[in-house]
Amino acid sequence: MQIRPADLYLREDEELNFFEVMLRGRQRKEIVIGYRLVDAERAIINPPDKVSRRRWSAKDVFVVITEKE
Repeated sequence: MQIRPADLYLREDEELNFFEVMLRGRQRKEIVIGYRLVDAERAIINPPDKVSRRRWSAKDVFVVITEKE
């Protein structure tokens, strides 16, 4: 498991839902399982609302399962 910066998956202030972020992770051969917003203390794993679009920040991070680099 690794923490990845949001700019690997989206552009600054882009509106996407979590499913769309997961698809972009899949294109990178990664499994996106959660995120932590820039102003949050904790990550949200397996978010319950995956369909609502939101404006992500480049300072947000995603929790992903990936092979070691």
